[in-house]
Amino acid sequence: MSIQGLRGHRSVVGNAVRVTTAACVGFYLSRYGLGLTAMAVYAAFTAVSLGALARIPGSGRQRAATVLTAVPAGLLLLTLGTLLAVRTWAAVLGMLVVGFVIAYAGTTGPRIAGAAPGMQLLYILPCFPPYAPALLGQRLAGFLLGAALLAAAQRFLLPEPDTPPFRRLLAGAADAAADLAQLHGAPAPGPLLDRARSAADALRPSRVPPADLPASPTVAHKAMQHAAEAARTLLARLDALHTAEGAHRAYRPETVALLTGIGDAARGAARALHDGRRLRPGQGPRAAELERELGPVRTHQALDTLERLDPDDRLVYLRRRSLVVQAADATVVLVLATRLLFGDRSVGRDTAGHAFGYARGHAPALWWLRLTSHLTPRSVIFQNACRFALGLAAARAVAGVLDLQHGFWVLLATLTLTRTTSLETRSAIRQALLGTLAGAVLAGGLLALVDDRAAVYAVLLPLVMLLAFTLGPLRGLAWAQGGFTLVVATLFAQVSRVTWHLAPVRLTDVLAGSVIGLICGLVAWPRGAGQEVRRSMAALSAAIAASIGRTATRVVDRTGAGRTGMATGGPGSAGRDTEADLGAINRALALARESLAQYQSEPRERTARQPDWPAVLVAAADARRGERLLPGRPGRITHRETGDWLRRAADDTAAGYRALARRLDADHSAPPDRSPPLDVRGLLAVVQRIPRDSPDRESRALAAALLLDSVIWLDGLTTDLTRIQEEI
Repeated sequence: MSIQGLRGHRSVVGNAVRVTTAACVGFYLSRYGLGLTAMAVYAAFTAVSLGALARIPGSGRQRAATVLTAVPAGLLLLTLGTLLAVRTWAAVLGMLVVGFVIAYAGTTGPRIAGAAPGMQLLYILPCFPPYAPALLGQRLAGFLLGAALLAAAQRFLLPEPDTPPFRRLLAGAADAAADLAQLHGAPAPGPLLDRARSAADALRPSRVPPADLPASPTVAHKAMQHAAEAARTLLARLDALHTAEGAHRAYRPETVALLTGIGDAARGAARALHDGRRLRPGQGPRAAELERELGPVRTHQALDTLERLDPDDRLVYLRRRSLVVQAADATVVLVLATRLLFGDRSVGRDTAGHAFGYARGHAPALWWLRLTSHLTPRSVIFQNACRFALGLAAARAVAGVLDLQHGFWVLLATLTLTRTTSLETRSAIRQALLGTLAGAVLAGGLLALVDDRAAVYAVLLPLVMLLAFTLGPLRGLAWAQGGFTLVVATLFAQVSRVTWHLAPVRLTDVLAGSVIGLICGLVAWPRGAGQEVRRSMAALSAAIAASIGRTATRVVDRTGAGRTGMATGGPGSAGRDTEADLGAINRALALARESLAQYQSEPRERTARQPDWPAVLVAAADARRGERLLPGRPGRITHRETGDWLRRAADDTAAGYRALARRLDADHSAPPDRSPPLDVRGLLAVVQRIPRDSPDRESRALAAALLLDSVIWLDGLTTDLTRIQEEI
């Protein structure tokens, strides 16, 4: 067995031990120590719901913190469930609302999403007859006891190991970038390049443990996301600089100075990230010196590129120069994002035009923006929330109307067996019914054999729980359902008088819940994310095209960009407007990422070849980076022919992405047309020559720098588009 497999087994066994310990201690203390049966049931089910049914990610410390953070919401859900149980219609309406809200709350981060199934159970458990508001105190006390015991077990009993915090991954990437930047034309050692690539790869969202991923809409998490994007860009540009054609030629003095500045600034960001302390005024990494060194390289070297080189060599040198400039830009963003992470909100007024519009945003507005970003039928999170809410409400209605003896199990089956595709739901139901049947037979035999001897059940409960919570995750759904059937029988036999008839009731209720889950799966988005991923990628391609158009307009038509602050030299307002416009591509990117993540997690009957969807995400990140940076740059392209060329190039690139969007929407199978590469020779034919003694040479140099950076940005997006088209 692999090391990864051993770690997985150890994690499952550890979690089973923790849940069993918390549930049994809470149950025994309440049932036999205090003689409170309602408190005992709720203490045990709290530990089971938040420890076994929920999938809370993270280390022991993080899991314990998540459980304790969920306590206020758990108290509210138990209270609502108890009070709304007075009428079936009230309980159903409450289930509809609560089911949607809890499932949809997963948009705010992996920890809340992981806790959602357990939180659903905290409303389901008390919302059935008998209507007993007098028992609310016992129920709340049992919940608090179970939550406290589970948190203590997660923290101290075979806890999951701590993982490196995200800021430490950022610090490692910044250190690796600083080491690469110190090599000025010398061949980069293989181990150094490998370290830099590993540091960049460690920042990929798919590589970061879910509990450590900065996924919430807080300013700190958004700053970490911004810093991660900048760090990965920086490492990619430095890697390309050391491996591209002509990489080992001697660098010009201004380029060496710039690389030195990149290394110093990246090292300063790494120190701040390692320290992790809040910054006081005047403390922390600085980017001002790097930006001063960046100016001459950006402008005068741009002029040299346009004036001195032969047409056949210009693109090679242009790309090499652009790699250095883009690396410096990414370093500036890394430094500013690091400062913002540790409390410096002034980065939102950066004079270089870097877009940190969220830096001065208020927390309620940021949370509201996140919560509303998925309120669309095109969001898989919205679809799943609707599916689960409708299924649970229907199950509660059936259990209430038919007056089922243990209607709680109907909802539990609906909650645990409903999947994102009807195919997966059918497969889950088959396994669940087989497992429940086997568990019901064993439970019936146990109840008939032991009868009402509570001491026997008390001895068996820890063993049954430990086996169920170990074998279920390791052996599959059938084992989980069978094991849980035995757990339920063993636990309830200690609360009230039960007979072997409990076993077939459990099987009947699971069957009812399964049918309801299957019907909801067939009615509500039965194909899962298979079609949605194409739609979301089409929408993202259209957003990329719109972003290209907006950016090119702001770069070329400065006179029409007064609202962006360019004509009047107000980069601060440019940053705010740019950040507002970035909302469209950010939202499209979030929807596409979620649909792709769900699609990749869904089993399919046949393995159809899919386009390289991550390449579309990369193109969107490239488009967003240009829209963040280019409109805030100094300079103005006044030469009409050059501006017309840039407009045409942007229009052609945007048209390619719009055609891709239409194609993905239509789901054609014929090969798409290939977009032509960027016509850089056409630019070199129309670009304006600047005499050495020109009085406005400085402004022309700024325009040349803006032009070349825009060309490289468009060239990268065209390359992305070609790669995507080749994969379709």
